[in-house]
Formats: sequence, C-alpha cells, structure tokens
Amino acid sequence: MTEKENLKLGIIGCGFATQTVFGVAKKNPNVKIVAAVDPNIRRAIKFCGRDHAYKDIEKMYKNEDIDVVYIATPPYLHKSMIEEALKENKHIFCEKPISSTIEDAREIYKLDMKYSKLKVGINYQYRYDNNCSRLLHGINNNYLGKIYYANCNAFSIRKSKYFERAKWRAKIETAGGGVLLSFGSHILDVIIYLFGEPSSVIGKIDNLKFKNIEVEDTAFGIIKFQNEIYVQNNCSLITNLKNKEFIESVELNIFGEVGNCYYRGPWPVSSLKWQTTNQFDDKNNNLKESDYSLCFNAFCNWIIYDEPFLNTVEESSKVLMLIKALYKSSKTGKEERIHSLI
Repeated sequence: MTEKENLKLGIIGCGFATQTVFGVAKKNPNVKIVAAVDPNIRRAIKFCGRDHAYKDIEKMYKNEDIDVVYIATPPYLHKSMIEEALKENKHIFCEKPISSTIEDAREIYKLDMKYSKLKVGINYQYRYDNNCSRLLHGINNNYLGKIYYANCNAFSIRKSKYFERAKWRAKIETAGGGVLLSFGSHILDVIIYLFGEPSSVIGKIDNLKFKNIEVEDTAFGIIKFQNEIYVQNNCSLITNLKNKEFIESVELNIFGEVGNCYYRGPWPVSSLKWQTTNQFDDKNNNLKESDYSLCFNAFCNWIIYDEPFLNTVEESSKVLMLIKALYKSSKTGKEERIHSLI
C-alpha cells in the first residue's frame, strides 16, 4: 500500500479494550477514526458521534469509507468478523486471542493467505513493550549465557461482576478459555517471542473461587521448548492484590548459565533487572511510548510502509496452540505435544 494522508479506521466493538486503542489511534497522525459499531449504540456514539455510530456492521461498511478495522469483540466472533472484513477489502487489527478455537485459527490463517495483499495483525502488545525488546536483545546477545529455565506469573483480581457484566466470558464456547487465554496469554506470547517454539506441556486448570463458570480461574503449567528450555507458568484471577476490583501483575524470571534477569510489566509500567557476570550494552530508548502505542503504530507502518510487524496471524496463533495443549493436558493428566497451526 502506498503512503496516504490518513488510514481511515472503523471500530467494531466499543467495550473496555477499545478505550486504550482509541486513545493511541487518535494520536497517530496517519490515522483518522471515522466510524464505530456496537450492539449498544450508545457506546458507539461515545467514540464517533451519532452520525457515524452503528449497531450493524454491514451498514457501517456500506456507508463509510474505511481502510482498516479494529476488532474488539468476544473471541468466538473473530473468525466471522475477520472473514467479512477481508471480503470488504479491509486491513484488520484484532484484539487477542486470535480466536476461541484452533479450528477457527486455522481458518483465519487460510483467509490471511488468500487475501495476502491485506494485513491482519493481532494485538499482543507486550511484544512491543520497550523492556521486553531489551530483554530479547539481551537473550540474543548471550547476556545470560545458556538459558536453563524460567518462571512466569500472571496474577490478577476479578470480582463476580466481571462475569455478570459480560456473560460470554464465563462460557467455553464464547470465551474459548478462562484466565490463561484472557490474561495469561500475554506472558505466554512473550516467552514464545523470547525462546522460540514450544514442544510439549503439562497443565492443570481449576476453579478455586468461581464455581459457577465454565472457564478456569486458576492455571498452572510446565512448558518445554524445542531448545530444551523449561518454563513454569502460574496464572490466576483470584489473587487479592490490594483488595481492588481490577489489578494485573505480570512477571518473568529467567535463569541462565552466568546470571538471571527479572522482567515485570508492562502494566502500568514495566521494569527489567539483570544480574549477570557478562558485560553488555543495555540501552534504554523510546521508554516514553507505551506498548499499546508502539504496537498500534507498528501495525499502521506495516500497512503504509510494509515494515515487518511482530504479531502476525501465524505468530499469534502459537500461543493459542500452547494454551489449548495445556487445557488438554489438564483433562488427560498427561504430557501433551503442541501441534503446529499449519
């Protein structure tokens, strides 16, 4: 695509996640937000005004000149909405996870290949966090020597109204999974970004607090990578952090031959600490820009300048394959292989 004055953006889904992306899109000089659609028309009006707010996606496509859509809907709707947008010749920036099922992810991949001139990106924004980039740089430059294992935690707190306000979150069919997929997938995506292809898992999921929902509120896993690195994963949405309604904490400890490092974040801000005997150049740059902003802007640059984007359909599907293997292992009680998307 050649450079143009504005990428005209249409929003599909006007819930909590959209607020942040709306904010960073408004600041991008190459983007103009032109329309929004939501079953609750009042939510769409808040983003684009009454004249450009819709309850029906087809009407938005018919009435508005749009180059790219941002999809922020429940995961079970992603495949059909991505397919519809591609048929309408739109680029797509979709919230994670890519879908609720492996079958849908494979169909999205086929669509991505079929409509190869259009860009489809998934919003796993942690990859664009500055300290995550520094961490990858350190690993690639052997700051820790040979890496042996890592421990990653994703802790959050949700009250019952989290599920009551959006009932789709409580069901396997519509959500695809619980805390592992909705929140824990961020840090699992990071470890794939850092360590490469995972090969097998041992998993355990359960409902320790919320007994009346179909998806898990707590999950544990041991992940083996093809390069023989092991990662232990702990994930929960029942951690009582400061007794608040909505708190999230992500951390990653990596242990290597000559040292270790500790990553935390990126919500609300990230940090990275090294303890190693190796000498290295670990420069902080661009730390004022948020991971959301960097990710969305990189997606726009992918469209305008064809610059590489980290969160492609194929790459973002790897975390779904990993999580579904953890779910299967919890059912079978056995170590399960992680199959490829293709």
